[in-house]
Amino acid sequence: MPSWAYDSLISHQNDLKDYLYSLEELENAKTHDEFWNKAQKEMVITGKMHGYMRMYWGKKIIEWSLTINDAFSKALYLNDRYSIDGRDANGYAGIAWCYGKHDRPWKEREIFGKIRYMNDKGLIKKFNMKKYLDLKL
Repeated sequence: MPSWAYDSLISHQNDLKDYLYSLEELENAKTHDEFWNKAQKEMVITGKMHGYMRMYWGKKIIEWSLTINDAFSKALYLNDRYSIDGRDANGYAGIAWCYGKHDRPWKEREIFGKIRYMNDKGLIKKFNMKKYLDLKL
């Protein structure tokens, strides 16, 4: 990841986080976030995940992990184990994007520092999330 992104994330590593999830909770889609849970289940069952959801999925792992290194390890493990592009350059690039690779600095904020932030409000604005949640896997 770019040094600006890493330095920014490290400087916010001790920011207060509302939720912290273990790898097991993430793997089993046991979070408070129904959109994230659906994306995780989609990847586990089908080996795929909609591109925008994958970005959201990766960003939330950052938000819900104690350290940036822990978050990166969890995202790589889940992607490598369940995604069709696991252990592939494409998969690694997708994960790295969540951590600032191929992106630019944004306005600094808690937890994320200067890397791009994503939330459920953005999903709701762009997509029919009820339809996504109702999707049979």
